[in-house]
Amino acid sequence: MERKPGQIGGAAGTGILLAAALMLTGCERQPTPPGFVTSEFGVPVEPGYTLTFPRDHGPHGEYGLEWWYVTANLSDEHGEHHGLQWTLFRFRGPAGTQSFWWDGQGYLAHLMHETEGHHRAWQRAGRAAQVRIEPEPFVAGIDHWWLRSAGTSLQPLHLVASEAGLAIALQLDDSPLVQHGDQGFSDKSGDGKLASYYYSLPRLRVQGYLDPGDGWRKVSGSAWLDREWSSAFLDERFSGWDWMGLQLDDGQNLMVFCLLAAESGQDHCDGSLIQPDGALIALANDVIHWQAEEWVELGDSTYPVKWTLSLPKYGISLKIETRSQDQRNQLDIVYWEGPVKVTGSQDGVGFVEMTGRGSSPR
Repeated sequence: MERKPGQIGGAAGTGILLAAALMLTGCERQPTPPGFVTSEFGVPVEPGYTLTFPRDHGPHGEYGLEWWYVTANLSDEHGEHHGLQWTLFRFRGPAGTQSFWWDGQGYLAHLMHETEGHHRAWQRAGRAAQVRIEPEPFVAGIDHWWLRSAGTSLQPLHLVASEAGLAIALQLDDSPLVQHGDQGFSDKSGDGKLASYYYSLPRLRVQGYLDPGDGWRKVSGSAWLDREWSSAFLDERFSGWDWMGLQLDDGQNLMVFCLLAAESGQDHCDGSLIQPDGALIALANDVIHWQAEEWVELGDSTYPVKWTLSLPKYGISLKIETRSQDQRNQLDIVYWEGPVKVTGSQDGVGFVEMTGRGSSPR
C-alpha cells in the first residue's frame, strides 16, 4: 500500500517497538548496555511452528518479547461507557547479565481507563519475584494486577487490578480462540523479516465490577485478548504502527494493522476477519481500505480520530470514531490507546492503538 497523507492502518497487538522501548525505561534501572533490545536475544520466529495449548498460554522465555493484552468496552448500571486496557509485557535481556536483581527477564504492565472523555493510565515494572506466569491453570500477573483462569480450563478468566482512583474485578468468558496469519505465524512486514506468533480471544463476554474512584459499579460488555511473542523488532523501514480490534454487532470480529513506512516506501497492512464461530479469513494488504478523515493536534504530534474502513470483497463498509479527543497513554512511552465507536454496514465497538507519532516525556 502506497503511503499517502492521512492514510493509515493498524498493527498487531500492543507492539514490538513499544515494548522494546519500554524495556529501556521500565524495570531495568541499572546502566543498560547498547543494543539491549535486539533480535539476537531471542530465537527467531519461523513458519511451521504449531501452537499448542495450554502450553502456549504460558511464557516463552527463549523469545525476545511477548505480551498478554486485554481491551474492553463496558457499560455500567447508569449507562456510562468505560474503556479498559490491561497489558503485561515480558522481555528477554542478553545472556550473562544474571545477578541478584536481574534473572534475564524483565516485566512491565499497563492499565488504562477512559470514561466520559477522561483518559487515565498507570504503569508497573518488576522482576521475577513480583511476577507469576503459568500455562495451566493459566495465570499472568505482576504485583496485584492479575489475569488468571477461574478453574482448570482457560475460560472463564478473572481480571483484577487496582490503583489510586481505579479498581476492577471482572470475569471474561465464552470466546473462540483464533490463530492469525498462517496458523498463528503472523508476518508483519510481508517479507517474513518481522514476524510473531499471534492468537486471540476476540469476543469475550464480560461481567463484573469497576470502581472509577467514586464507588463500585456493576459493569458488562465485551473484551478482546491478544497473545503475541517474537524476537523481531521494527527496523529502519518502519516508524510505528496502527492497530484496531473491532467487535461488530452481527457477530463478526475484525483485526487490522499497518506498519507505517518511516519515510519513503510503503506501509504494510494485514488483518483477520473472524466469523462468530471463530472461522478466520486472513486479509491481504490490497483488500484493506483504511482512510483517516479527521485529526487532532496534541503537543508536537497529529493523531487521526475518525476513519473509514472498508473490505469491499466482504461487504463491509465502516465509519470509526474515537470516544475522546486525547487517548494517549502518557507513561514512560507515549502511545495512543483507546476505545472507538463503529457505525456503517454494521455497528460495533472496538479499540485503536497508534505508535510512532508522539515523543516520550521521560
